[in-house]
Amino acid sequence: MQDLEQEYQRFIEFGTILDRKMRRYLVQYLQNKLDPGKYVVPELKDEYFRYFRAALDRLFEIRNLLPLCQKNQRISRQVVLDTLFWLRKTFDKVRNKNPFQEEADRVENWAITPLHLFVKRWPVLIAFLENNYKRENLDSAFYRERFEKMIGAKNMEDIGAADRERIELIINDLLARWDALVQSKILEYQLGKLDEELEQYNNLLEAKVEEYNKLSSLISPFSDYLGWDMSRGLWEDSSFDVVQQYAELLEDEQSLQELADLLGNLREAELELEEESLAKTIIRQEWVSDETVPAEVVGIKTSGELARMLPSEAATLGDVMTEDLFLQKLLSQNLLAFQYEDRRLVKSEDHFLEVNQRIRQKEKGPFIVCVDTSESMRGRPEQVAKVLCLGILKMAIREKRRAYLINFSIGIKTLDLYDVANSVDALAKFLRLSFHGGTDISLPLYEALRQLKTEDYRDADVLVISDFIMYRIEKKVLEEVRYFQQHNAVGFHSLTLGQDPNTEILSFFDTNWQYDTVAKGVVRELGRVVRGE
Repeated sequence: MQDLEQEYQRFIEFGTILDRKMRRYLVQYLQNKLDPGKYVVPELKDEYFRYFRAALDRLFEIRNLLPLCQKNQRISRQVVLDTLFWLRKTFDKVRNKNPFQEEADRVENWAITPLHLFVKRWPVLIAFLENNYKRENLDSAFYRERFEKMIGAKNMEDIGAADRERIELIINDLLARWDALVQSKILEYQLGKLDEELEQYNNLLEAKVEEYNKLSSLISPFSDYLGWDMSRGLWEDSSFDVVQQYAELLEDEQSLQELADLLGNLREAELELEEESLAKTIIRQEWVSDETVPAEVVGIKTSGELARMLPSEAATLGDVMTEDLFLQKLLSQNLLAFQYEDRRLVKSEDHFLEVNQRIRQKEKGPFIVCVDTSESMRGRPEQVAKVLCLGILKMAIREKRRAYLINFSIGIKTLDLYDVANSVDALAKFLRLSFHGGTDISLPLYEALRQLKTEDYRDADVLVISDFIMYRIEKKVLEEVRYFQQHNAVGFHSLTLGQDPNTEILSFFDTNWQYDTVAKGVVRELGRVVRGE
């Protein structure tokens, strides 16, 4: 937005349209369109200002343009830049080229003509005006009569000072009326040309809004998930015809859509049993009484412990009369004594092993799609292959699954859809690729295997779309394919376009489909045929 503010200021300070004050008001009026109520724009009695203000009103009456600008800052900025550029370019164009410029120059020349020359040449001016203007527009006869009376055939020296002043006043009045008529014609012409330019710009802007909304609907699964910003290239001369063409074919052919959905079942969420062994320890704490440790008096008891006897018992030992009683209690351990108690906090631990089982749902993995564009695929098979590629891609994105595309014949071209930034141009370019050479399936499988070894695609499904008119797969590649099938549970799937596939090669795939490009709408599984069932 800072760049936009700079552009506003540049237009105000250095624009050639209107004057600085009116350019500022025009910018504020434009800003009010995007942010209503931001400025209070006064009413100006200027035809050009009123025209351009009405032009902005007309532009922003284009359906969905204003909501689109308010929702998308990038598009809003581009619309403003385009509009300011259109204002400058259009005004300069119509101002510098008009059929009345010669007459305007004539008015200016007569305005700077000295009086002594005017006295000699005034009949030429009156004759020109009589030939070009009707009396109701400019009364040339009135001025002829005045000049005849005041100048006639006189020389400059024969005209008095008072008459000279009156002649100057009449000349100024005549030239002012003439200039007003010329400027009116220029204004009318320019406004007409401005209307033509506005119509073209309005149609262009309307077409771009319509194109954006249409493509936004078409590409929304890509732009929403991958973060593509379609506004970047939309207002330039880029085309989405390829993507749109394939998408329309996908919509028209129901079986293609069904197949794209069917392929969505690849690596459906699998249930996996997980077993967890947990070592548990239970810690207990409890208080335990211990009478052997004196700590606190809790009562009185009878015992033979002299150290704990009450003072009253010791008193009986000091009297001769009660001495025998004391000795008797001592021998029978019936002396009254203090009872002490101590508590200790004792900790204990229990250890055991707990085994838990739970069901975990595995996430769907990404896709690696290999599209055959060799000579044998030329025509409808190649087109259908790319349409399916687009359909699978849309489905993968809808299910939040990454996709890696490999276009192959005797060479390969790759496209990691997760890494495409800010545009669908790369996808359109990918869909245009056609090698039209021989077929080497080992190359795309080698690239697919390379991706399976990466963190991003280690859980991917691999789908090869081809007519499978080919002869062999390199032994090393085939060994790696089998390894990933057996040890990594990677699914390798084939989609055959045509009637004469090499069934030996198809036997290496986990799942096989066939799409009949001649008999539309036929989708059937070839697994039994390949397995000889």
